[in-house]
Amino acid sequence: MTDDRLRMPALTRRTLLAGASPLVAAALLPGWAQGAQGIPVDRIERLHDGVLIHRGPAVTRVRIAAAGVASVIHCPAAKLASAGGFFAHDGLPVRFAETGPVLAMIGQGIRVAIDRGTGCLAFHTPDGGRVIAEAPTPLPLAGVATTRRQGFTIGATERLHGLGQFREPVFDYRGQSVFLAQANSDAVNPFLVSTAGWGLLWDTGTAAHFRSHGRAIDYHSVAGDTIRYHVCLGVDMDAVIRGYRALTGAAALLPKWAYGYWQSKESYARQVDLVAVVDEYRRRGLPLDAIVLDYKYWGGNENFSGMKFDAATFPDPKAMVDHVHAADVHLLASIWPAFGTATDLYRAMGAKGYLLPGEHWSGGKVFDVSNADARALYWRSIKRGLIDIGVDGLWTDGNEPELRSTGERYGTAASFAANGWMAAGPIAENLLTYSWYQARGLSDAMRRDIPAKRPVILSRSAYAGQQAFGAVTWSGDIFASWGTLANQIVAALNFSMAGIPWWTCDIGAFLVFHRYPEGLADPAYKELYVRWFQFGAFLPVFRAHGTHIPRELWQFGEPGDPHYDALEAALRQRYRLMPYIYSVAAAAVYDGDTPMRALAMDFPDDPRARAEQAAFLFGRDLLVRIVDRPFEHASRNMQEFIPSRCVQGAAAPAARIEYYEGAQFERRVSSRLTDDIKMSWSGDLPAALAGKPYSLRWTGRIVAEETGPHRFSVIGKGAIRLVFDHRVVVDGASGAAKADGATGGVSFRGHEGDAFFDFTADLVVGRAYDFLLEQRQPTPDAVSLWFEWITPSIRRRQQLPARHALPVVLPKGRDWYDLHSGRRHRGGTAPMIDITLQSHPLFARAGAIVPMVQGLDRTATPPGEIEIHVYAGADGHFVLYDDAGNGQGHLNGEATRIAFYWNDRAATLSIGARQGAFSGMPPSLKMKLVFHDGANHASIRPLVYEGAAQVIPLRQSMRAEEPGG
Repeated sequence: MTDDRLRMPALTRRTLLAGASPLVAAALLPGWAQGAQGIPVDRIERLHDGVLIHRGPAVTRVRIAAAGVASVIHCPAAKLASAGGFFAHDGLPVRFAETGPVLAMIGQGIRVAIDRGTGCLAFHTPDGGRVIAEAPTPLPLAGVATTRRQGFTIGATERLHGLGQFREPVFDYRGQSVFLAQANSDAVNPFLVSTAGWGLLWDTGTAAHFRSHGRAIDYHSVAGDTIRYHVCLGVDMDAVIRGYRALTGAAALLPKWAYGYWQSKESYARQVDLVAVVDEYRRRGLPLDAIVLDYKYWGGNENFSGMKFDAATFPDPKAMVDHVHAADVHLLASIWPAFGTATDLYRAMGAKGYLLPGEHWSGGKVFDVSNADARALYWRSIKRGLIDIGVDGLWTDGNEPELRSTGERYGTAASFAANGWMAAGPIAENLLTYSWYQARGLSDAMRRDIPAKRPVILSRSAYAGQQAFGAVTWSGDIFASWGTLANQIVAALNFSMAGIPWWTCDIGAFLVFHRYPEGLADPAYKELYVRWFQFGAFLPVFRAHGTHIPRELWQFGEPGDPHYDALEAALRQRYRLMPYIYSVAAAAVYDGDTPMRALAMDFPDDPRARAEQAAFLFGRDLLVRIVDRPFEHASRNMQEFIPSRCVQGAAAPAARIEYYEGAQFERRVSSRLTDDIKMSWSGDLPAALAGKPYSLRWTGRIVAEETGPHRFSVIGKGAIRLVFDHRVVVDGASGAAKADGATGGVSFRGHEGDAFFDFTADLVVGRAYDFLLEQRQPTPDAVSLWFEWITPSIRRRQQLPARHALPVVLPKGRDWYDLHSGRRHRGGTAPMIDITLQSHPLFARAGAIVPMVQGLDRTATPPGEIEIHVYAGADGHFVLYDDAGNGQGHLNGEATRIAFYWNDRAATLSIGARQGAFSGMPPSLKMKLVFHDGANHASIRPLVYEGAAQVIPLRQSMRAEEPGG
């Protein structure tokens, strides 16, 4: 892919948009762009690699971009040459067949039926079965200006997943609506996947409203005059995701250390503090592979992200990195796309016109990442300040991008679009792609300049194709609660099903004090943290991070303390599975697999498994059930944020917020949509209200998702008045407030000085309740307002069960082994599984072959012995992968693969000949074969494998041991 392909082309006429707000000017575009179906077809031009459908001034191009993948562009004919986007491919050869009014374009793995009168497209499997088809242009959405609309017809019973990661997600998008826009905690990859064997990548590069209703889905984009999408067909969801990766890029393999444990916090303020943490992990023998240096290592905001260390707190950063490396630990450092006013980058970028006009909350400016020269300047500074002293990975924070705030999607889109233009064109037409440009530029530079290291880029945002750049998305600044933990499971599963395999989150949540003001002194939070840590141990990337509360294991106790012991057990379990994890990661790269798998992927015909949201497969053989409720300590503050999908307008997809200067609504400054009723720091206010008294007004509707009594809480500073369902339920004020100030971080520390109000209302599921919420604040920059609820299901979740046990859905078709007890369970059941603080339900499916090791505390240590656990009851297959663990040699075939086959009827394990080699490869492997059949003991057999194929009977001549794993 050439650098010219790094540009998402400008698609809107500059003269039409000049001087207008991009999201408003979008409504001025030509009517045909709302959907091409209303214009009759003039002619259809057949090409060797697709078709061109001509309709007046518009054209539709259809190509087969890869096997089973059709790429479609609807655009003005004059713009077709530049409308290909990031994923333009030369089309594969096609042939044609005519049946009445339909022209069939037949390509490898897909058939596209073209209505010769309307030009509408239908996408079929090779045998002619229709799976998705264009529909007539949908009606406009009320209350929003959009420029491109496209509808589709789908099947009646299929389930819909993917689209990225959202703070308040839904698992199945059937009958749902979602605003596809970036924000802190919302990372969009607009790839929708169906259990019926198709996926659709809505690839316009900008924000859009997605709706599913009945057998229809439709997209409403906020800007531009081009529709671009790709349809991927396959026999199952894995095949569909492989089509997505064939289109957008294969996943890049992270270095082996990146699959170990990352220790992080906001933030290690001094060099000596970071080094001490690494030393303490090694002293205790606790596993660790990476430590993360958050922002502020540069000093004050005037030096923000200048890629230089503050000499007062980090006197010798090279010595620090060397010390970390000597302990076999790797260092990642935070970088931002914004620069403080005293930095060399700020001056250099400003001199060349590479800075966007809007102000960042630090006082600096954000740069135009779509400009290739600006990216090169950015990289030179990163390399000189960080990479050349040995930093191993980059943490690209705030890359939606964040200006004053990215607390919710509508505000993030509006603040970014207000900057007008960047090199790629109108920002309003490129609202989703900032992180793609950044990750692509950094990845290319890292591969070129430091080939001995694989790129590792921790990113708060996402777009299609970022899996190819070594990018790991994390879910941003989330708030601690059991509801958030449950939401993070769903977010992770949908993000994985959208095709990007590398994901993580802030274990224990970034922000704690809102619901757990006592922090580590509150046993309820420590219980939540343990369960979150156990979840993290089965994520593709295992990383603890947050503010206010340090996350090192010894902060939760010492050996013998149940919380410390539980955390250590989860940490060691992660490393015990390292050969399995690295092999699963390699399968994602080379075979297009997905490491974190919703049960719907493997069991689409099992209704209970298809609906399961708290359990998933890790790889293809381990079933993990997360403990998503308390068993020992209920939370005293059990309220949760009202989900964004429940915050709607009377005639719009979201509520409306109005900002006023003055504490008595004297002068309206601005107004926009929002689906978030929360103000947590001064950056949430428009820049026009900085340093001034202000007033706020929300109007909209709350849609109930349950029937029964709901308890609402309103917390905040200033005078607060709430009218809910046409009655005044809150009318009061706090005492005098103190200004918060954007000091470089989330300024929320607690609710000191806030007023607390609550009320109860009986709600009916599906009904919308009008609300009007007003806040008047005479103290400039004092920001705090929180509107939350306790639903009946939230209250039930906080009721402590008498028995410490969870139901676990075990999918039909296989038996399942409890790895803690060794007991074998029949599939198609949901047994209650007893748990302790140290344990959560973990199962291997019959036929699984799972490699494990003992005693690792870092990935750099070769295992002394590999245990090969075989679980009887079905045939099985597993490929054990290994390589040098870093560098680019694996791209040239420098890796080994050992295939294991279990024949259940013959009770034999076949080990294939070792394929491949790499520098440092051990000539032989000491193995221990461990056979499980559900009895009370596991049988073991030692083996030295020297690379030759062999067949081993496993039920004879084996001695018994207590069950392992």
